[in-house]
Amino acid sequence: MKVSKKIIEKILTNNDFSMGVAKAMNIQQQSVMGLAKRNSEKLTLYSAILYYKSQGFTEKDIFEAKKSSNKNGTNH
Repeated sequence: MKVSKKIIEKILTNNDFSMGVAKAMNIQQQSVMGLAKRNSEKLTLYSAILYYKSQGFTEKDIFEAKKSSNKNGTNH
């Protein structure tokens, strides 16, 4: 599972937000920026999720919507 584009954009465009994520994850801000550019699953670590929630994001806002497929398992 990966974080939503909304979170990625917030990290890449908001210095205070990306700094907060870095503090929450105990890593450098530049590392958070790199994770966001790659849409790394590390951005879904518990400490990061808690920070997103503390900033007013809901789980629906945080996670990518699952891709839907029809019942027989094919996408047409």
